[in-house]
Amino acid sequence: MKKSEIFLELLVGVTALGALVAGGALFAFSSFVMPALRSVDAHAAITSMQAINVEAPRSALMLPLVGSALTAIAAGIWAAISRPDGWVLAVVGCVGVLASFAVTAIYHVPRNDAFASVSATDAAAWASYEVGWTVWNHVRVALYFLSGIVLAVAAVLPATNAVDTAQ
Repeated sequence: MKKSEIFLELLVGVTALGALVAGGALFAFSSFVMPALRSVDAHAAITSMQAINVEAPRSALMLPLVGSALTAIAAGIWAAISRPDGWVLAVVGCVGVLASFAVTAIYHVPRNDAFASVSATDAAAWASYEVGWTVWNHVRVALYFLSGIVLAVAAVLPATNAVDTAQ
């Protein structure tokens, strides 16, 4: 195996790890943060979520979110160009990571920004925000987990290009 192939497998593995870590962090919101916020009054839920939305972009969460998107771009392009027949799993996994990041950038970030100006007493705004936010969070969690698993498989498969094994 060439050094460039080893590096590509490592890059795919790092992308898988980043996707799984990002998915795990976001899973926390789907599994207990949002349900906990639903269990308190609207004022507490709104002020808590507004505080979370201020802290999240400054947190270590950005490393797996942005990092996995950047490594997915590099790994996906590299895999598609260098080994188009054997790296289908890697490319599919990278596309999944980018799709999850797109959900964050296109749906969650603008919604969070708009929610920053919501009055802490606007229960209807909270109800609307919480439902949509949570549904789309489930989507990005699923995308990150599925992509991470696909990428992990791609990274550990020996001779992921069937043509290579025949040579």
